[in-house]
Amino acid sequence: MKITRRPAFLIAISLAVGIITSYFMIKNKYFLSLKIILIIELIYFLFYLFFIFDNSKKSIYILLIILFFILGSFLSANLEYQYQHKLSINKFSNLSSAQIVAELVFDLGDLESDKLYLKPYLINGQKVRYGKILVHSQLLKAYNNGDLISLELDTALPPSPLNPGGFNYLQYLKNKKIFLQGWNLKNINLIQRKNQIKNILIQFKLSMLNNINNLFSKDNAAFIKSILLGEKEYLSYQQENLLRTVGASHILAISGLHMGIIILCFSSILFKIFSKRITALYLLSLFSLIYIILVGTSVSIVRAALLALLFLFSSEFNREGDFLNIISVTLIINLILDPSALFTVSLQLSYLLVLALFYITPLLSQLLTPVLAVSFSAQLASIAVTAYYFNEYAYLALITNLWLIPYITILLPFIFGLTILSLISYSFFEPLAFIVETGLNFLFKGLELMTVFQERPLVIAKPGLFLIVIYYLLLFSLPYLFQKRYIYIRARKYLIWQKIIPIILIIIIISFFINPSSNKLEVNFIAVGQGDGILINFPNGEVMLVDTGPPGNDGRSIEYNIISFLNNQGIKNIDYLMLSHFDADHAGGMPHLFKRKKVKRVLIPPFKEKTELHNTLEAEIKKKKISLNFLNSKMMFKIADCKIDILNPELNNLKEDRNENSIVFLLTHQNNSFLFTGDLSKEGENKIIQKYKLADVDVLKAGHHGSKNSSGSEFLDQINPKIVIISVGRNNFGHPAAEVIAKYNEKSINYLRTDQRGMIKCISDGDNILINTFK
Repeated sequence: MKITRRPAFLIAISLAVGIITSYFMIKNKYFLSLKIILIIELIYFLFYLFFIFDNSKKSIYILLIILFFILGSFLSANLEYQYQHKLSINKFSNLSSAQIVAELVFDLGDLESDKLYLKPYLINGQKVRYGKILVHSQLLKAYNNGDLISLELDTALPPSPLNPGGFNYLQYLKNKKIFLQGWNLKNINLIQRKNQIKNILIQFKLSMLNNINNLFSKDNAAFIKSILLGEKEYLSYQQENLLRTVGASHILAISGLHMGIIILCFSSILFKIFSKRITALYLLSLFSLIYIILVGTSVSIVRAALLALLFLFSSEFNREGDFLNIISVTLIINLILDPSALFTVSLQLSYLLVLALFYITPLLSQLLTPVLAVSFSAQLASIAVTAYYFNEYAYLALITNLWLIPYITILLPFIFGLTILSLISYSFFEPLAFIVETGLNFLFKGLELMTVFQERPLVIAKPGLFLIVIYYLLLFSLPYLFQKRYIYIRARKYLIWQKIIPIILIIIIISFFINPSSNKLEVNFIAVGQGDGILINFPNGEVMLVDTGPPGNDGRSIEYNIISFLNNQGIKNIDYLMLSHFDADHAGGMPHLFKRKKVKRVLIPPFKEKTELHNTLEAEIKKKKISLNFLNSKMMFKIADCKIDILNPELNNLKEDRNENSIVFLLTHQNNSFLFTGDLSKEGENKIIQKYKLADVDVLKAGHHGSKNSSGSEFLDQINPKIVIISVGRNNFGHPAAEVIAKYNEKSINYLRTDQRGMIKCISDGDNILINTFK
C-alpha cells in the first residue's frame, strides 16, 4: 500500500493509536509516563518539521500522521484531565442535600424516559466546570433544555461492576462526561429561562412520538419509536428477548442500516424533484444532520451518514470515491467528536461490519449466493466482538437477516413517511397505519417462528483480547491472500497460506464455544445486591446455582448480575438449581433464569404453604420436564469428589417462618469445607450444632445477610470459621448488623462483603483455599 494512496486511512490509524496509547497510560495511572510521551511526540514533530520536512507528499503525510498521533493522545487524556481537575464535580460525590445551580440538559435520543442531565456551575457555593449529573425526575420535564435552575439533591458516584461480565456503568457515564448521579430532588427554582434551537427539535420529536403513540398499538409503537427515533423506554422485555434470541438485536439501534435506507429513499426523491443535483445534496445533508441530532448522534449513524454523503458528493467534485479513505474520514470525525468511542462495542462493530461487507463479501460471493455472502460476512465480522462483549451468539442470525433486512428496508421508509405526513394531517393519513400494523405483526410472527430453530443464543466464554486481535488480522488477510494473481510463479508462495489461514480461523471460531473445566472446586459468591446467589463449579465440570437473588424490574437484577456472570464464564446449562427457600431475595430471579438458561435439576426444601414462586416453578417443571428433588436433613449426596450433607430443614418439624426452613448444607471437598446457612436464625443454628458434631469449617456463608438474628456466638465458637462471606447489598434492614461485625472482630474471624468487594471466589484444591475478590 503506497502512502500517497491512503492518507486518510493512515491518519485515522495514527489517531486511533494515539488514543489507545494514552488510554492505557491513563488506565494504569501512569500520568507521568503520559506527559513524557506527549512531550516526546511534540519534540519529534518539531524536529521533523524543521530538519526533515521537504514539501514532498510523503513528508506531508508523515507530518500529518505525527500530528494526529499527538491529537489522539491529547483528546483521550483530556477526559481524565477533566475528571481529576480541582473544578470537576467528581469532588462532590456522596453529598446529602447539596445546593446546586445548574443548566438543564435534555438528551434528544432519550426524551420519553425521566432521565435528564444537570450541568452544574455551583455546588454548595463552590464553582465547578467539568462534568454533568444524571438525574431521574419528571418534575424537571416542565422546564426547557438550557434553563438555569437551582435545586437540592443527593449525589453519588455511578456504580461500578461487582461481578465479572458486569456492565461498567461508571465508565460508561464517565465517557459521556457524566461524573455523578443525583436523586431526592427538592426545592427546584427557575433562575433563567433560555430559548434554544434544540428546544424546537425537542418539540418536533415529541410531536412525532405522540403521533406514533396515537397511530399504533402499544407494543408496535414502542418498536417503531426504537427503530425510527432511538427511544427504547417502553420497549418490552419480551420484544428485546425475542430479537436477541434470533440474532436481530441490531435493528433496535439506529445504525448504518437505518441511515442507509433513509438516505437512499430520500436521495431518490430529491434527485427527481430538483434539476440541480448539488441542491438536492445540500438538502439531503441538512436533513441527515437534523435526523442525526434527533436520534442522539450515535457512532454508527454518524458513520453511515458521512459515508453515504461523501460518496454522493465525490462525483460533484469530479473525484472517485475511495472507500478506505472515506471510511477513514468518518472514523476521524467520530474520534474527534468522542475519543472514548474507540473502546465501545458500537464503534468497533460498526466499522468491522462495513469493512467486512466491502472486503469479505466479494470473496465469499465466489462460493455463495450474494445474499448469503452478505449475511455470512456480517456474521464473521461480528462473532468475535459479540463473544468478547456479550458472551452470546445467535447462529440463527445468519438465516434471520436474510429476510429481516429486506423486510425492514421496505417497511422503514413507509413508517418514516407516514410519521412525517401525520404531522401535516393526522386524520387524513391515520387510516394508513393499519398497513404498518399488519406489517409489524407479520414481522414478529416471523421472528417467533425462528425461535423454533433456536430457543436461546449460544453462550461463549469471554475470549482473550489477544485472540480477538489475531482473529481479525487473519480474517482481513483473506481478501489479500485470495486475490487473483496472474503470474503463477509469484502466486505460488500464497498457496500454502490460503490453506493455513482459513484452518486457523475455523479453529479460533470453534475455540470460542469450548469451555474447559477446572479440576478444582470453585465457589463464587456473586454480588446480587440484597440477596443470595452462589455458583459452585465442581471438579467434574458440573455447576450448581444456589439461589437466584432478587429479580429486579423485568428480571434486570438477575440479568445484570447472575446471567452476565454465567455468560462470561461460558456456562450454558445449570446442572443443579438449589433454592434455599422461597423469599424473593433468594428465589425471585428464578422465573427469569428459566428463560435464559436450561436447568436440569431443581433442589428445594419442603414447605408448609405455597407461594407464587412455587406455582411458577411447578409450571416450568411440567413444561420443560425438569427433575425436582426435595431436600431435608440427614440427606447426603456426592458430585465429583465433593460431598454435600443436608443439615436443615427437618421434614417433620417445618416452621411457619420460611427462613427457618432454609436449606443448610455442608460442602466438603477432601480437606476443605464450606457451610451455607441460607437465612437461618440463631435458634436454627443452635439446633444444628446440637444435632451434628460439626468440625471447624473453612468458609461460612453468613446467615441472613449478617442479620443480628443470625451468626450466634455458640454457633461461631462451634464451627470456628476461618473466613465468613456476607452476601449483602444496599438495604433498609441494617444488614450486616453492627453487633455481628463486632462479634466477628472480637473472635478474630475474617469476613468479606459482596457489597464492598464484589464477587468473592473461593478455589479449593482439596487442601488449600485461594480467595479472590473482584474489586
